[in-house]
Parts: sequence; structure tokens; C-alpha cells
Amino acid sequence: MTARGWWRDANRDDRRRLALAVLLGTAATLATPALLALSGFLLARAAQAPPILTLGAAIVGVRFFGLLRAAARYAERLVGHDLALGRLGRERVALFEALTPHVPGRLGTRTSADVLDGLVADVDRLADLPVRVVVPACSIALAAGACVLAATLLLPAAGPVLAVALGLQALLLAVPARRAAALDADARAAARAALQQELVTTLDASAELVAWGAAGRQTTRVAAAGARVDALAGRAARLASGGTATTIAAGAWTLAALLAVALPAAADGRLDGVLVAALALLGLGATEVLGGLPDVLVARREVATAAQRLAALVPDAPPRTGDEHPADGSVHVRDLRLSRGGRTILDGVDLDVAAGERVALTGPSGCGKSTLVDVLLGFVDPDPASGAVTVGGADVSRADGAALRRTVRWAPQDPHVFPTTIAANVRVAAPDADDATVEAALRAVGAGPWLDRLPRGIHTRLGELGEHASGGERQRIGLARALLGGGRLVVLDEPASQLPRADALAALTAVADADPTRGVLLVTHRPEELALADREVHLTPGG
Repeated sequence: MTARGWWRDANRDDRRRLALAVLLGTAATLATPALLALSGFLLARAAQAPPILTLGAAIVGVRFFGLLRAAARYAERLVGHDLALGRLGRERVALFEALTPHVPGRLGTRTSADVLDGLVADVDRLADLPVRVVVPACSIALAAGACVLAATLLLPAAGPVLAVALGLQALLLAVPARRAAALDADARAAARAALQQELVTTLDASAELVAWGAAGRQTTRVAAAGARVDALAGRAARLASGGTATTIAAGAWTLAALLAVALPAAADGRLDGVLVAALALLGLGATEVLGGLPDVLVARREVATAAQRLAALVPDAPPRTGDEHPADGSVHVRDLRLSRGGRTILDGVDLDVAAGERVALTGPSGCGKSTLVDVLLGFVDPDPASGAVTVGGADVSRADGAALRRTVRWAPQDPHVFPTTIAANVRVAAPDADDATVEAALRAVGAGPWLDRLPRGIHTRLGELGEHASGGERQRIGLARALLGGGRLVVLDEPASQLPRADALAALTAVADADPTRGVLLVTHRPEELALADREVHLTPGG
């Protein structure tokens, strides 16, 4: 993303706030050289012991610029960050909406850590464009130009001298900063993503790592990834210190160059002697203005890198779009083929489910039952040479995604549980359900004894990843969602595998009987559950 692209996409309110932030930033930046120049004039004039009243304007000016520097910088931060945070929310929502049509089966090799890093860190970097690039760059340019103009007004020969000195400083700051930024920005992004991946792995698989004695090795991997991030941060700090040294040196040569033209001018009367100090300190303050240039260049590169990473995060293939809407819950599959990682999972699969029919889908583990379910839900695409897959007469490749998932409801084997209350988790499937309806659904799938043991019942919070609920209790939440979720076809993908057999059969019966007109596709390994189905379809490995 570039500043021009940001401006083109910004609305009128954002543009006004950006202009105000630049104005305030310029005032805050220019206050430093103005304060130094006026202080130099005040000291030189006071040394002449004039009447104190003649110094009143200079004294007030020093106080004014001292207060302006802090007040303008504070106001610029308020306006700039308000602008950036507003854009941040919109950018994050836009990325989420761009990714949603591609999940869960169309992100390719992108991992959950990649998505998390993009949604958090990379979008944060994009928000830095106005506050760390546009506003400071404009402020530096405008303030430096104002300093050159002021020097020219004080002494025409001093303007070009200051311009050359500042140009040399900018060159010495920009060349190493741009080179280091080009190398380090990409490396820092990659290192941060690697650390994110290791942390996500550690948190997601903590129990397995401890159980198999691999926690120490994983800790070492996290430490190594963190050390890489720290090393790159150290390089950035050394770059910043080098820029500071350059600014100090630039102040020395700028001061010497201005004195070289100011002192002869004062000697021959072309410049008032008290203005020599003002001109010299004005140049010193101008070099401080350019001191922030390396940070701007580094931030600009970081923003560009984040934009490239976000562009790569969204798959090139267009999301599934279509205008076909399923008319009912019937399923028609002919010659379905699907491969993953060079392995054929489904090869010539046929399946028919009439509207309102209950079908049990059986077969050995790994034969592709869950993959077939993913196709019906629109999560993954069949191979290009595959035959037809329709739901309610609508081709899943051309169906409206939201309409397809309103028609086909799903209870997976391992339902995701959010870190909120039991009731809120069930309402994922039925947002308008009241407490009584939610509790009735949970009790229908056998969760009554569990709820009775909880002091707050359905309002009990489940913690991160549902840590306060067992595997069976999480499955009952998933079954309650399926019971309340409506739809014309409910796909039950071994949603009660962690429940005792009798409890599982009762819970599945409750879900199937909740709406007798709704079709059921039951994926199961348990023979007793076949009694729920009108017929059985057996799937063999490879189709």
C-alpha cells in the first residue's frame, strides 16, 4: 500500500483528519528549530543589556514555542491515532471478509498462524502508514523547507548553505536506512511469523507435547525463534543509533557552515550581530528535524512488506460465488473426484439423498467420508474433472455460499467451543433462541445432568477452547446446535463418538426427530446407529 493508494481509498473524513494531523505534526516539528532560534536571539540580545521590556516579545515567543511543541505533538497523536485505529478496524474487517469465502479448505499451504499473523501484526503495520509514514514525512519536509526559508529571509546566502547541509544529511541518513530497511523488514516479518507459528503450535498441542516428553524441544524451538526476532530488533536499534550519530555530526557541520557565512555578514553590517546566534541555532534545530527520517523509511518498508504479505495471504483463486439457491435438502452426487497432496481421496463417488430422507454413510477410517461432507458444505472444491454435485438442485460450485449453509446444517465430531457461556455457544446456530429454548435443546441431547451440576447452568462460562467442558460435553453442545439450527438437511459427522453408546443413540435420535421433514446424512462407525437411517451407503477407500 502506498500513500497515494491510501489517499485514493480514504473517505472525506479520513482525508480531513490526515490533513489536520499533518498540520499539527508540522507545527510540533517546526517548534524545535523555532524555539532554538528564538532562544539564541534572546540570549544574544540579553547580553547587550537592553531595557527588559524590549525582550518581552522574545520571552513570550520562547514560552509559546515550548508549549506549542508539546501541545501540538499531543494533538497530532490524538488525531493521527484516531484516524489509524478507525482504518485499522475497517482493514481488519475487509481482510476477514476476503478470507471467509476461502476457509476452511481453500487456503492452500497457509496455516492458522499465517492467518492470525496477517489479521493482527500485518494489519497493524498497514495502520502505521498515516502515523509513522505520511504524517512524519510531510512534517519533516514542510518543517525543513520552512527552516530554509527562514534562513534565507535572515541572510540570503544562508538559505542555500542550509539547504545543501540538510540535503547531505538526508542523503547520509536515507541510503543506509533504505538498504537496512529493505533487508530487515522482510526478515523481521518472516521471523515474527515463524515465532507466531511456534507459539501457536505450543499452545494448541501443549497437552501432547507434555505427554510425549517433547515440551523441552518445543521450548527450545520457541526460544530460538524469539532469539531471531531479538537479533533483528538489535540490528534495528543499531541502525537507529547510527542515525542519531549522523544527526549529531550534521548539526556540527551545519553550524560551522552557517557561521562561515553569518560572521562575515555581521562584520560588514549585512546581518545584525544578535541574529548570528539565531541563524546558527536555527540550522542546528533543522538538523534535528531530519533526525526522524530513518524511522520514516523503515516504517515505509514495513508497511510495504505487510501489504505484500496480506496480498499473498488471500488466495489468488476467486472465492466461490454464485446465485443458485438450494430448493430443498436433496443431494445428488455423480462421479465425485477429489485429491489432496497428490493422494486420491474420492474417486468416482456417487450418492443420492432424497429430500427428508435419512441416510447412514459408513466406511473405514480414511475412506473420505468427512471429505465428502466438506464438499457438500462448500468447504472444498472437487477436482476440475469431477462430475456433478448438487444440493437441492443447486450445483455446489455455483451455489450461493450462505444459502447453501442455511440449507445444509452440520454437527462435526469435534465442535469448536468459544470462550463464552454454554448458552452463547449454542446460539451460534440459533441467535434468536431464548434461554428456555437453549436449555431444552441441551437437555434433549442428554446434557441435563451436566447442567444440573453447574451453579449457573447454561450461563456458565467454558473458558479458552472449552477447557471447562469434557469432550462429550462439547459434543452435546454441537448436537444442541444441530437440533436448533434448522436447515433442510443436517449432516451428523460422528458428532456423538465420545458419548456412551446408549446416550449417543438417544442424542442422535433427538436431533433427527426435532424436524421430521429435515433430511439426515449420518456419518457413523457404530452399527446400532444405523437404525436411525432409512438406508446405508458404504464408502470404500478411494471412492
